[in-house]
Amino acid sequence: MSLRSLLHIGFDLTLIAMILAAVRRNTGYVFAYEHYGISTYLYKYLGWGEWCYGSLVKFVKFSGKFRKQLPQDEFIQDTTNRIEELDRTQHKAHKKRHSKH
Repeated sequence: MSLRSLLHIGFDLTLIAMILAAVRRNTGYVFAYEHYGISTYLYKYLGWGEWCYGSLVKFVKFSGKFRKQLPQDEFIQDTTNRIEELDRTQHKAHKKRHSKH
């Protein structure tokens, strides 16, 4: 295996660890590393992802190339709230229809 291949695999593994760190920080869900025989190594791997993700966030915060999101920057709309809102509206309408009969 060449050095280039090892670097590529290491970079990919680091990105995956960073994604897992972002999931933990945004949702509170943690990869269940204790279910595996190599839990000590997985714990260290997840710690590496946390450190890399934290470093990236620090870089972004102090970089002049990034800014806070503005309301008009809706790259991906949060559809969860809209779906819950529609469910409540439909539930109320359904109750009204059935209460009249």
